[in-house]
Amino acid sequence: DLPLPDSGTIYDFMFDKPSSGRGRWANWTESLKTISFDRSKKLSEIIVPTVDTVRYTYLMDLYVKSATACLFVGPTGTGKSVYIKDKLMNQLEPQYVPFFINFSAQTSA
Repeated sequence: DLPLPDSGTIYDFMFDKPSSGRGRWANWTESLKTISFDRSKKLSEIIVPTVDTVRYTYLMDLYVKSATACLFVGPTGTGKSVYIKDKLMNQLEPQYVPFFINFSAQTSA
């Protein structure tokens, strides 16, 4: 029995299960890393680590490892496409070849 922490909501935590031992509820903020910015990059190319980027990246890692399809949904302009494109273009093993089909709030059938 491992109850959720008293503060926050279920969305504020992930279940961290080490390879051995008992798991625990970890706040997403514990996974935030400090980064150094490459000053030669355009501002639009920099992804600032936030709780949302950590969540999306964690979920994408799980889906890629299990070869499971997924769909990220949410309000327009929240960065979903940016996080996914960064993952597909910069963080996958060479065996994967990304293919993009763009949809927007203006897309209709």
